[in-house]
Amino acid sequence: MKARILGFFASILAATACSHSSEKPTAKVDDSGLSRLNEDQMQPVDDARVEEGRARDALARARANEADAKARLDVAGTERSVADAQLKRSQAERDLLKKEYASRDQMAKVDEDIRASQQRIQAADLKRQYLERMLQVAQAENRLAQSHLKTAEAMTEQAKLRAMRTANVPQAESANAGEVDSRVAQLQSSEAQERKRAADLRASAVDLYNKWQETDSRVRLLARPESLPVPAPTEQR
Repeated sequence: MKARILGFFASILAATACSHSSEKPTAKVDDSGLSRLNEDQMQPVDDARVEEGRARDALARARANEADAKARLDVAGTERSVADAQLKRSQAERDLLKKEYASRDQMAKVDEDIRASQQRIQAADLKRQYLERMLQVAQAENRLAQSHLKTAEAMTEQAKLRAMRTANVPQAESANAGEVDSRVAQLQSSEAQERKRAADLRASAVDLYNKWQETDSRVRLLARPESLPVPAPTEQR
């Protein structure tokens, strides 16, 4: 039992250490010697820089997607409030009709309105649950994009160092290749973990989406048009 507890705390400490190490900025290699490299020798560095640029673009998209997810959730909250207000109005109308001894047809119509409002509320609640999960997905994918950018930055430094070492440039001797490689490996491991967390969250959103769609299909004709489109959880933006 004691060994299990010690092992548990050891795993926590290891995970924390890994997290902290991935948060440290990547050390820059002295790249003043790159000017001595020819075009072929510079190709790996150029490729790494291109990938780093793509990673920056992906991070910008991830941040925009997170903002969109927040906006959709805010709209869903407003729609839920509207559905609740509609239900209260229908219930108040039914109470008034009862006092006025309204006809069966009038009572049947207001009861139908109440049932429709209750269905709208149920659909609105399921939609909000789905969009809350999709916001979690967007936040996870934002963290993944940040992690990938850190990896790309480190791999650019790694490419610089390897290119200069291959060309026997003196500046390459000022950097520790082992530390650079270790840094890249740590960041790749951290990125893989973030990728798995994001994928697991997106997979869990599928069930919530299907439940919402099943309920929403019953009240689609009564629902107001979406002010913002709501993508399925498997759609990439």
